[in-house]
Amino acid sequence: MTLISGNQLLVETLTRFGVSTIFTLHGGHLDGVYRSALDAGIRLIDTRHEQAAGFAAQGWAKVTGDVGVAMATAGGGVTNLVTPVANAWADGVPMVFFGAAAPLRDFDALPVNSGYDQLSVMSGITKWSHRATVTALLPQVVARAFQIAREGKPGPVYIDLPTDVLFARVDSEDVVMPNGALRPSPPAPDPTAIAEVVRLLRDAKRPAVLTGAGSVFPDAAAELRELATRLNLPVLTNNKSKGIVSTTNRHAGGSYGALAGVARRTGRQADVVLILGARLGLNTGGRRGSVIPEGARVIQVDTVAEEIGRMRDIDLGITSAVLPFLRAVLDASAGVSFAAGGERAAWLAEFTPKLAAAAAGSPPTASNNNANALETPAGLARQVARLAPADTIFVLDGGETPAWLDAVVSLEEPRRWIGHGYMGIMGEGLPQAVGAQVASPDSPVICFTGDGALGFTLGEFDTLVRHKLPVIVIVNNDRGWAMSQHGQDLIYGKGRRMISDLAPSRYDLVAAAFGAHAEFVEEPSQFEGALQRALDSGGPACINVLTDAMDIAPVTRRFVGEIADGPHTPTGLARVPYAESLAV
Repeated sequence: MTLISGNQLLVETLTRFGVSTIFTLHGGHLDGVYRSALDAGIRLIDTRHEQAAGFAAQGWAKVTGDVGVAMATAGGGVTNLVTPVANAWADGVPMVFFGAAAPLRDFDALPVNSGYDQLSVMSGITKWSHRATVTALLPQVVARAFQIAREGKPGPVYIDLPTDVLFARVDSEDVVMPNGALRPSPPAPDPTAIAEVVRLLRDAKRPAVLTGAGSVFPDAAAELRELATRLNLPVLTNNKSKGIVSTTNRHAGGSYGALAGVARRTGRQADVVLILGARLGLNTGGRRGSVIPEGARVIQVDTVAEEIGRMRDIDLGITSAVLPFLRAVLDASAGVSFAAGGERAAWLAEFTPKLAAAAAGSPPTASNNNANALETPAGLARQVARLAPADTIFVLDGGETPAWLDAVVSLEEPRRWIGHGYMGIMGEGLPQAVGAQVASPDSPVICFTGDGALGFTLGEFDTLVRHKLPVIVIVNNDRGWAMSQHGQDLIYGKGRRMISDLAPSRYDLVAAAFGAHAEFVEEPSQFEGALQRALDSGGPACINVLTDAMDIAPVTRRFVGEIADGPHTPTGLARVPYAESLAV
């Protein structure tokens, strides 16, 4: 008889599912797991906050497309995981979170690191939450967790691990180990539906494609580019799919909001919209019809049928993974003639990218509005876009800060842009950069963050240094919560800001105290040299750039909405900010 512990069973199951890295923060409940993981060759990346561990695992998952794994000790460790778990839930990121728990017999005895039901906290923000209760069955529980996290609509799973289940030993002959190889085939489209798709796209005069994470995982870039070329239409992206068509490609249409921009500028709206692996919500214009026109014929493709038709009627809903769908459309349209000129060509021309020229032709210049020659956030973003290595992975954090870079950066492939999701969580950038660098050690990783957002997870510079992760953190230090400041200016008028100012803090000195390379940039002309020295250092770095956020980013005006025109409608209803056109 060979005895094996629950700790060992957990780790052996993880190895069978290809887990090479676990993101965590030490807790004594999990020491047995850590020892088994190191013995098995699994890398442990320990952060300075459990929340950072959860976000780092998400950064890893977004770059690799595989299931990210994070774990935390019982009690406060698990509650610190709540925010990254909720973020993964909102954005459909495949994750397995493990939380240590008190022994089963002490569940209601108030032992150390206890006092609440951890499972009940997680159940509303996960695809599946489960408490392991039998040591011999632990491998089956873990296997189920991975299957649920990655199949269908990806998302987070939480497993509660009582310490008596982990440390108990069982006869290895009583354990059935999963092989980790089972991957159900993705749903495929119906041929009749494919024929209708081809007909709608053939007859369209102003078609457009909206892509999401489902276009990237698995990678459908080649098929999407072929479809765009054959049909001569614009491809628009969100934070998850940016780069799936090169941003300098003539078919790259920019972000979803470009549809609204073209409509305002030309009066022409899309007549057919193909949505590939993206969810309907804020980023698609909500219920306003500002992005997807109310009169457009809409085709939505998603692996999960219940996602189709959220918030609006869909003309043709197709339950399918994006990759087999695109291959089926390409096969079915091989002999079809699509109009390449005329109105469709003029429509595509409205989206022709000018990003490369904008980035390349923007030398460092001082703000004309500031006698101290401070950089503007927009000017800093142009410098970053111009000077960053071509294969950089960008991780974004902040309110307005990401929008400035989004407008000018060029990307040649997907999975190199990690931005905010629906929750818009501040502070996720630096830890997600940790995960991105672990996932892609040979790629330059730049975390472009606002000063406010960085304050949440500033201690993760220690994580970068200890684990020798050469992430370069560029701080847009505009000494405030710029989106909040500008939102208050629009709603209440200038001079009436509330709790939205910050000090010109020396984040570079904090990074240096942890052992990172540090630079303080006060004038635009200093930035290029600072970035080159950071790259040459070969290690983690912080470039703290003082900026003057005088300009309001368009994203802020869009979020504030109609209340910027006055607090009340002509009929006296109160306008609601940070919502679609809403008056109550």
